[in-house]
Amino acid sequence: MGERMRILALSAGRRDGNCEVLLKEALLAARDSSGAQAELIRLNELDLRPCTGCEGCMKGLIAGQEGRCVLTGDDFPWLLDQVLQADGLILGAPIYDLIPCGRLITLLNRALGAGRTHRDACRTRPKIAAALAVGGSDWTDFTEPLLQITLTNLAKGCVVVDRLVAGGNTAPAMALLDNGLVERVRVLGRRVADGLPHPDQAVWQGEDGLCPVCHCGLLRPLGGMAAACPFCGVRGTVDVSGGGLAFQPDPASAARERFSPAGEADHQADIRAAHAKARANAGELKARLERLRRFEPVRRPPTRQ
Repeated sequence: MGERMRILALSAGRRDGNCEVLLKEALLAARDSSGAQAELIRLNELDLRPCTGCEGCMKGLIAGQEGRCVLTGDDFPWLLDQVLQADGLILGAPIYDLIPCGRLITLLNRALGAGRTHRDACRTRPKIAAALAVGGSDWTDFTEPLLQITLTNLAKGCVVVDRLVAGGNTAPAMALLDNGLVERVRVLGRRVADGLPHPDQAVWQGEDGLCPVCHCGLLRPLGGMAAACPFCGVRGTVDVSGGGLAFQPDPASAARERFSPAGEADHQADIRAAHAKARANAGELKARLERLRRFEPVRRPPTRQ
């Protein structure tokens, strides 16, 4: 017999909170339908230092180097190893004021520094992925894209088969009272499990968004009937002739969406050009910066003086 498949859930929520209990429902459904090993990591139990914005990871990547995060001594390398060993990945987070909680954002920022070796290994063995988030009200609108980009950075090449965002659950674990929501989460888990045997055949199975490329439900107007998906960056036109709102991507733009290999190359080229501009104007930049360094109106708590 082959080795059991492994599905890993990452929870950015509290122990026994809505996020965690729904992740467990998804894991149970996935395990029951596939026999896969199901495990959960609480991000709040890990030491994950916040990104400092040093750009060490991106500078390394655009130079063709490893591009691993320069921060050391915390649990991030262990977490990357757990992700790498998983066949399926389910990400969960509570929602605070329209977006996922800060712990999820910390993971998103650090995931950019996973390194070339980790990225290539994930692409070689693509993971089946899904995400869910739970909020206390209908203030959820910007959550779904942030879940998606975290999965994308953490496990390059993953096939995201489902995403779910739900509001209206203010008290811990009260989402369990919503039978429809619990069953929807179990469907999400089964969709991950169903994709495990043949990741090359796995496809999106969640609700359609406005963008047919990434299924995001948001659009950015560009004037007239032109618009762009704020998540994958695809440009196109809005069509209302059918009695509803539809977005028709431009095929050339869709081929270079942000998270495709071509789109990632475009992104790194943009950053490379920006660094070249800074180097070419290093003297002028130093002079302008020095003027502001002499102006130091910073206040600190007495204990930090």
